Amino acid sequence: MGHIPTILTTCLSVALTIMYFVLPAALHFTMLVFISAAWFLVAICWLAQKSADYITKGGYGHEEEKKKASEQ
Repeated sequence: MGHIPTILTTCLSVALTIMYFVLPAALHFTMLVFISAAWFLVAICWLAQKSADYITKGGYGHEEEKKKASEQ
């Protein structure tokens, strides 16, 4: 479920990248700004999802919590 924002921003980025080649040359600079921002959002969403996966699937510190719970 958490990968939906990454997928949607990737689709947006791909669509903007394709539009870059279709639109006239006068809009190329503007499109480069939008495309750069869109791919940056893809990277941020991907990193956030990787971080959430790492934390929920036994990342840093989970071993210590399990040991403390088993000692009691």
